[in-house]
Amino acid sequence: MEQQISRLSGKLHRVADKLPSPRAYRSACLSLLVGAVPFDGACFTGIDGHTGLSTGSVTDDIVEAIHPRLFDYEYRGEDVNRYDALAKAEVPAASLVLACGGQPETSARYREILSPAGFGDELRAVLTARGRRCGHLSLLRTEDRPPFTEDDVRLVAALLPQMAAYLRQASFSEEDTENEAGQPLPLPHESGVFVLADDLRLLAANPSAESWLAVLRGAEQIGPDVTPRPVRAVCTRALSPSAQDGDHAAGAARVCVPVPGGVYIGIRASRMQSTGGEVQLAVTVERARPADILPVLAESFGLTEREREVVDRVVQGLSGKEAALSLHMSEYTLQDHLKSVFRKTGTKSRRELVWRLYSRFS
Repeated sequence: MEQQISRLSGKLHRVADKLPSPRAYRSACLSLLVGAVPFDGACFTGIDGHTGLSTGSVTDDIVEAIHPRLFDYEYRGEDVNRYDALAKAEVPAASLVLACGGQPETSARYREILSPAGFGDELRAVLTARGRRCGHLSLLRTEDRPPFTEDDVRLVAALLPQMAAYLRQASFSEEDTENEAGQPLPLPHESGVFVLADDLRLLAANPSAESWLAVLRGAEQIGPDVTPRPVRAVCTRALSPSAQDGDHAAGAARVCVPVPGGVYIGIRASRMQSTGGEVQLAVTVERARPADILPVLAESFGLTEREREVVDRVVQGLSGKEAALSLHMSEYTLQDHLKSVFRKTGTKSRRELVWRLYSRFS
């Protein structure tokens, strides 16, 4: 197995050199993996490391048909091998059949989604770089095939760090700036606002909403009738018990999505209730705000939590004295943190730092 892992690692390295786009890289990874760990359906999803929500997926038609229900189970239900649990596991990869002790029917996801769709097993994995998630991987086998083995799980797990390191780097790359036609994706000037029912049916929208959805669909290369995964993810999170219970860490219904053009799109969803008692969702799609982009910037340049707090005060326009007071530190300590931030970001002043934040990510 070690030789097989080494060969695959070399191929992944060569693919990374040729494909700066995270989406293209995920597609290439699936093409390589299917030769080593045969599967019949797959989904490789980019993840916002701060909210754990989807920023877009590479999938196939057979999985796309059950994708909405898989989202629902992941964010609203309890089941074996949930991504949140795998992310905390010593080995962040697992087979459903193995996890169920050879009795997959004990899994509600298997009984209600996978088996009716003809699948007999699912191998899931979480990609993590620098302590934050950057991807979810799902490989599926049909019922007429043998389930995944422990060796299959070990092989996939061995390759996760390499794939995660590349995806983290590629997420901050400025090279993926055009769509397949070779042109930057035009972004609407106004925010897109729309209202959805709790089953994600569109109820109302402003004129810019469809234009924003078209941008997101173009980035994922999905059809006009498919709800973009990031929109689906924030909506499902907004409807989840954690969001309704006020668990802000687990229930944040927002995501920051990189799209061709070198910019980030911010998507937010809020749960509402009409006077008639119906549950609805208000969704906003727009260019990401500085508050949304700041965690991305901090991760990109390796800023510490304290340095991120300092940058947050700079973006707010606070003076050195005001920033130091709000952070309960001396102005001398604040200046030390700023010097470190300037060194890491390649800037020389607060003004240049703010310009870098807005010009690169907005």
